[in-house]
Amino acid sequence: MSPMTIYLYSILLITFFTFTARRIYYWQRLRHIPGPASAAWTIWWQLSNALSGRYHERLKAAADTYGPLVRIGPNQLLSTDPKVLRRMSAVRSGYTKGRFYASGKIVPGVDNVVSLRDPAKHKEMRALMAPGFSGKANEGYSFEAAMNRQLLSFVDLLERKYVSSSSDVRPFDMAEKTQFFALDAIGDISLGQPFGYLDKDEDLYQYNEINTTSLPLMNVVSVMPALANIVHTWPLRLLLPKEGDQVGFGRLMRFARGYVDTRLDPKTPRAQDMMQAHIDSGMSKNDLIQQVFLSIIAGSNSSAHALRMTLLSLITSPPAYNALIHEIRHASPAVSSPITWAQAQTLPYLQAVIREGLRMWPPVGGLGFKTVPPEGDHINGFFVPGGTEIGQGFHGVGRSKAVWGPDADVFRPERWLNASEERLKDMTDAVDTHFGYGKYSCLGKPIAMMELHKAIFELVRRFDFCVVNPESPIKTTASIFLFASDFWVTMTKRDL
Repeated sequence: MSPMTIYLYSILLITFFTFTARRIYYWQRLRHIPGPASAAWTIWWQLSNALSGRYHERLKAAADTYGPLVRIGPNQLLSTDPKVLRRMSAVRSGYTKGRFYASGKIVPGVDNVVSLRDPAKHKEMRALMAPGFSGKANEGYSFEAAMNRQLLSFVDLLERKYVSSSSDVRPFDMAEKTQFFALDAIGDISLGQPFGYLDKDEDLYQYNEINTTSLPLMNVVSVMPALANIVHTWPLRLLLPKEGDQVGFGRLMRFARGYVDTRLDPKTPRAQDMMQAHIDSGMSKNDLIQQVFLSIIAGSNSSAHALRMTLLSLITSPPAYNALIHEIRHASPAVSSPITWAQAQTLPYLQAVIREGLRMWPPVGGLGFKTVPPEGDHINGFFVPGGTEIGQGFHGVGRSKAVWGPDADVFRPERWLNASEERLKDMTDAVDTHFGYGKYSCLGKPIAMMELHKAIFELVRRFDFCVVNPESPIKTTASIFLFASDFWVTMTKRDL
């Protein structure tokens, strides 16, 4: 045997034994925590479920089988305990962002507030963004005025083109229309102008195609974070979307850069919107471009999904639907059109409907792994060593029978009205984890809550809905966000 052959065999043996030793090390350090047997040795359990499009349901099933703390990978755990999730994200928590967040990097080599893992830099970026999201940075500017404009535009589109009658039935895909509304609303609020989806009533930039192709890929990257660095390096990055593309994400990239260039041009008049607040706070050009992407992707996908799933829950739950109509009918003479955010907060059943919809249908499917501090932690009766990554199972939290009782899978807004004060606080804390918490809380939560309350009230106030395909009313698939399509409904005018 030649010296070169011996050398190669030696390298192979060292690699094999190193890999095996590492696997055994990871297996033994978390061997006391229950979970699928294969998950202790390989990421295949996570990857296969992520590719299924039903990842959120598979994670919930694992929690139902093994408990609120489940081993789902060699060094990954899943938690569906809302108290644990809140503690991990508390301001003074020693937990930090896991490698999962590499999947949030949109442009190669450029971090955003999602992908930033360094605690100090993440805190600094949130501080720069906070004035814009507070809505108070520009005197005279109102998130609600922008929301009202797009809500009325949404209603106008539905009334012009999609109202059915006994002689003229007009089925339409409410999944698409709610996406259009959410995109134009976030455009008006964050950029000072709608994109034009509602005006054109078409999928500009082929945004739905972006969702169906890009988000599942992000799901895979979230399971295998090393892929993020690989696909962003030459020559693979040549295959990524480019600003010169005429369709898809590349066209969206060109829009984002062009928009920011225009806003930073000294000749552009000063505006009063969220983007101006970000500029005034000192965000760099790259940071502003990333914020456009995040506003479009995160801001629209999450609120659109919550809106359509809450509406579907109402349509398919006649007692809840009728109870909300009753409240709206009595409130309508005394509230404005569209209803104000302040007025919406005085309607207990509307609030219960929104909370129940968010409970059952959290729009974020990504696990958002956090890394256990070096000293380790005690969770649900188990010691978890430092360096372990713990994912947040939002769907499992929202459907946990341990948290919500035996009817956790039933859409029942009354649970929010009949709960004791202490119980109501626990329930609210659990649902709030869907928006993150503490140092990782969603800055856009107030905007999303305003949008949901106002939109549900005005849609139910004006229209009566019926699903076209009762056997399969909507199609959903899980990635970083939950994406829905084919929510076909018919709609008639309601006479209140």
